[in-house]
Amino acid sequence: MEIKPLNNVMGAEVSGLDLNKSLDQKTIGQLYQAFLDNLLLCIRNQNFPDVGAFLDTAKYFGIPKKQHMESFRVEGHPEAGTVTSEDRDVNDGKRIIRGTMFHTDESFIAVPPKATILYAVNVPSTGGDTRFINMQAAYKALPDTIKSDIQGLTATHYYGKDRGGRKVPSLTARQMRATPPVSHPIIRTHDETGAVGLYIHETMTDYIDGMEPAQSEALLQKLYAHCTENTAFQYRHKWQKGDFVIWDDRATLHAATADYGEEEKRLLYRTMLAGTPPY
Repeated sequence: MEIKPLNNVMGAEVSGLDLNKSLDQKTIGQLYQAFLDNLLLCIRNQNFPDVGAFLDTAKYFGIPKKQHMESFRVEGHPEAGTVTSEDRDVNDGKRIIRGTMFHTDESFIAVPPKATILYAVNVPSTGGDTRFINMQAAYKALPDTIKSDIQGLTATHYYGKDRGGRKVPSLTARQMRATPPVSHPIIRTHDETGAVGLYIHETMTDYIDGMEPAQSEALLQKLYAHCTENTAFQYRHKWQKGDFVIWDDRATLHAATADYGEEEKRLLYRTMLAGTPPY
């Protein structure tokens, strides 16, 4: 097994490992530490026979949780979902490419996942990259005055927030009733490493608690621009068939790239790992 950096922002690549074979505790420990150190781990050239084998491997990193979006679950495996070129909105049936705005998964629930894992069964011949932001690096680069301004603040995250230009798959009315607004700290402390980073994103963060709406929006937009417009915090993953990629939802944002043709086929298995309440 060889582990080497993908770039100087975040991410490491693992080669020479077959995840279909049982791993010893030393190897599991090395992989997990590499995940914590790099926030993203790409294990190349995997070939899982089915979703069950994918979920078994995910358990090396944590406990797979039930997928919140029921319409994209795999039948018989509620902890697994798919991301495909044939995804359709649950309400209007239109083809969608999910996750094209920067976000961290399921921040709209009280206990968001600690990590997301995707496995590339099929990828487009060109395009379909996933972009990532290191939110710990983004926080570190903030001016001290802004760090002081946002210290101790919380923000409300809500799946149903009303904002022009926002693109997210629909939830059913029943699912929306089960997804009330939740509040999380703007600066999140990583529960395993103690590192701190920003925990906001334009997709689900609605407003800063206790702040006038205009002031809240101005501050959020300033923080969004700082994170998303600076390539010094970003890594772009070019998918290869067989990639098993895990990233840390406590410290990163990600966004899909909708730049491949409708004739291209894409299939990824997806799971998320149970986390802890942000603090």
